[in-house]
Amino acid sequence: MMNTQHAMVRWGLVLFVAVALASPGASAQVVKKKRAAPAQVVAPKAKAKPKAVKTRKAAAPREEPKRLVVLTVEGDRGGKVRGQLESALRRAKQVKVQSLKQYATLAKKDGLKGAALFTDAGLVAVAPRMKLDAAVTGTVGPSVLTVRVLDASGAVLGEKDVKLTRGKLSSAEAKSAVLAVVESLSGAPRAFEPPASVTPSEPIQPAEPVAPPPIVAEAPPPKTPPPAPGEGGSIMIPRPEVPAPVAERPVESPKPLPPAERPAKVPEQTPEVVAIGPQPTDGPPPMDEDPESHTTTDPFLEVALDTGSGGTVGNEPVRPPLARLTLGGTTTWRKYCARPGVKSCDEFDRKSEDEQLGDRSDYESTVPYLGISAELELLPLARHASPLRGLGAVLGYRRGYASTNVTLFNDAGQSVTREVVATDSVLTAQAMYRYYFGLGSSQLLGYAGARAGLLTRSFDVDESADSPLSGTHRLYPAVGLEVSVPLIRQVRLEAAGQLFISPQPGHGFDDEGGALDLEVSDYGTSVSTFGWEAELGVAGELWGPFGYQVRFKVSRYKDTFSGPGTRTGWDNGGVAEDTYSSIHWGLTASY
Repeated sequence: MMNTQHAMVRWGLVLFVAVALASPGASAQVVKKKRAAPAQVVAPKAKAKPKAVKTRKAAAPREEPKRLVVLTVEGDRGGKVRGQLESALRRAKQVKVQSLKQYATLAKKDGLKGAALFTDAGLVAVAPRMKLDAAVTGTVGPSVLTVRVLDASGAVLGEKDVKLTRGKLSSAEAKSAVLAVVESLSGAPRAFEPPASVTPSEPIQPAEPVAPPPIVAEAPPPKTPPPAPGEGGSIMIPRPEVPAPVAERPVESPKPLPPAERPAKVPEQTPEVVAIGPQPTDGPPPMDEDPESHTTTDPFLEVALDTGSGGTVGNEPVRPPLARLTLGGTTTWRKYCARPGVKSCDEFDRKSEDEQLGDRSDYESTVPYLGISAELELLPLARHASPLRGLGAVLGYRRGYASTNVTLFNDAGQSVTREVVATDSVLTAQAMYRYYFGLGSSQLLGYAGARAGLLTRSFDVDESADSPLSGTHRLYPAVGLEVSVPLIRQVRLEAAGQLFISPQPGHGFDDEGGALDLEVSDYGTSVSTFGWEAELGVAGELWGPFGYQVRFKVSRYKDTFSGPGTRTGWDNGGVAEDTYSSIHWGLTASY
């Protein structure tokens, strides 16, 4: 019994304490005590004495290769020795060789011409723009090449004589020339020697780090509660003003119109009596008179439509247009290959990998590049009836923009793929003669003719791409045949073919400071080229003088080199094959 009473007392005390703590007053007291208690500030720990920091020797920054350009070499016929020296510097990869073509172009913009392009004045003017550190030049003697290295201001950094063997640099002498150029550019730095009067001082102790002051978070500004209604802060919303009513004007009823007066009765007119004379009794009856017989038929007032593309005016015969302009675009695929010591690229590719020695390159645009095209045909005697009406001229221009990958192979069979941006330009200036003939009852005009003149094709590689792939510049005469057979006025089949006469690379309107000679000297001492072109298409008239034209064209060049070249493995010439496949499309306007 006593144990039961004690247990009830203990449980009653526990229940009482729990009720007291759970009451709102007790919770408020606890919260007030917590707010009133000041925040405890922890004193910062004493800073330990900094230990001696071991300084780690910083790694020397990697120096970028020097940028230089190989200028012309005095006494070097055909630029053979200069090409060998430039190729050796490129293969060494210890310096960055810039393009002589770009150097000559920038120098010409500064007003320099001829031999002045490669003087000290030209180097001083062009070096800041090409970021050149030096330039290499030299002189070719009977059996010695003097290699001279200049800095960006034209001052001589070093010279060295290199032996020539039969007017060329051997592999060992080429390496010696490259080593001389690199040593002249680098220069052995002198060790720093302190003055004798200055005694070394004690090492400076590192400064103790200063701890930043503690960051104290600022309390956000208290939000002002919105004023309660009835405390003078209520917001009064203005009532919209209602316009005053406007008195409406009473509607007036329309006045009745006066009755219309009836018009007076018009007396009926009796038909006029026409006297008819006596008709003849003999002969045929008279013909009825045509009411349009008095209309004038003066031929001066007749107007007929001339389409300008083989149409007629009146009873005149069908004639060709005086001029025809074609504007459109091009879609081109290019395939290029260069192989040493063979007569075709397929012959080299059939060899085993151990026999495929020498520098070779492949360029193939798997994705076609686009361009623009324009062509103008002129027939000034087309209105004459003589056979000379087919005598005229044709002018054309095409330009495409190519961006694709180029694969380069070295002696070890290793390949490197680089992106190359280039432009493909074609100019045409030819005389032509066409014999026109009519087909069918509708007198559709067809023709067969010949043309002859000059063509130029340039494939310029971007110099900033730093790619050994060289461009090609060709300027050559060409002769060809063409034919056009109309089926209907809207469809006309056309075909043409041309034979290129010695379209050798390295020829253009401007030699660009001798850079075009490298297109031959890199592969051999001389070159012979065979080229041709064929095209097939459809054309026609759409509306009046306007029509269309679509053609597929293939142009092919095969360059056969002989003699030693400056590139590796090109000791006995080789071959380069260049093929362009393109689609030309556009609109025509004839007059």
